[in-house]
Amino acid sequence: MSNRFRILVVDDDLKNIQVGINFLKQNENYHLVFAVSGEQAIERTKEVDFDLILLDIIMPVMDGYEVCRRLKSDSRTRQIPVIFLTAKHEEDSLMKGFEVGGADYITKPFKAPELNARVKTHLELHNHYKKEIAKLHQLLMYSQKTETIKFIAGGIAHDCNNFMMSIPHNIFMLEQRMEQNGLLDNYYRQLMQGVTASVESVSGLLDQLCNFTGRDDTVCDIVDMNEVVSDLSKVYKDYARYNINFDIIFLNEPIYIFADKLHVEQVLLNVLLNAQHAILDLSADISDGGRIRLQLDKTDGQLHENLVDNTIYLVITIEDNGVGMSAEVIENIFDPYFSTRKDEGGSGLGLAVSQEIVQAHRGTIDVTSKVGEGTCFHIYFPCQSES
Repeated sequence: MSNRFRILVVDDDLKNIQVGINFLKQNENYHLVFAVSGEQAIERTKEVDFDLILLDIIMPVMDGYEVCRRLKSDSRTRQIPVIFLTAKHEEDSLMKGFEVGGADYITKPFKAPELNARVKTHLELHNHYKKEIAKLHQLLMYSQKTETIKFIAGGIAHDCNNFMMSIPHNIFMLEQRMEQNGLLDNYYRQLMQGVTASVESVSGLLDQLCNFTGRDDTVCDIVDMNEVVSDLSKVYKDYARYNINFDIIFLNEPIYIFADKLHVEQVLLNVLLNAQHAILDLSADISDGGRIRLQLDKTDGQLHENLVDNTIYLVITIEDNGVGMSAEVIENIFDPYFSTRKDEGGSGLGLAVSQEIVQAHRGTIDVTSKVGEGTCFHIYFPCQSES
């Protein structure tokens, strides 16, 4: 049964259910389950991972519209396609079905060719969707593992290079002392030269590793952050899918920083996705007033403890009205591998990598939050003149 499509048929009229089942049961690839009320349908979806739901609109207590709303507000059932079963032909009725998340509709009494064709089409689409999601999940896991390796390797390479920097100086001092004491003959001189050459080779390899892991900012340029955020807003479209209001407040003048554009975009996208998750965690209703605000502004470094005096900074504020964070979570939020979403595949690297990128740009990132009210990130980059 694992290779069969699981279809839930929901109708308070057993005759309608029987007609639908009689048409569909001829396909051996279909495993059919029925429910005679909206409440029973919701319970069925808790027991079985369905591939398609055929849902009657007119039912007592809980009609099909409300069932669909509840299904679409639950992350576990949100992606299951719903085909409404209706005897109504009014446009308003059909539009309401689409507005609450319905994928299609079939009018009663059923016609076997139409029923089979529409069921087959939506099952194929849903199956394709699940396969693509699985591929993306694998790609994401691979990317996270790669990022983990790069993160660890970059840190080790950076620290090792710091230690290695003192060795050539110490060898030089040792050569000077041995020469003063008449101990530096050709044999020892060659040994010293061999050690120095080895250290230079290792340092070169560590430099290459730093470049590979992105620890060395070699692709920085002067960028206008108004343009960067504008470009990012064209990429970040997930908020619309969840009916989250995404407001951007630009500066009314160009504001430049010296930065790796792709790395800065990565930071902003990481924080935006965290804001999105925080909103969805707070409210099961995806249309319940979720809001994210991104604002660009300038500030003087002397006004902030962790910034440099007499330096003007760009400050990017990203604020949400999501679930918020406790003081304990805030304390660990930038630690590598710390995540409140590990059960959902979170790696705990997004904010850790973001903090590292911001610090590499001579900036800083901080966060304030209150449980149940939302979170606010402030990201600071030193401003740069255009020329």
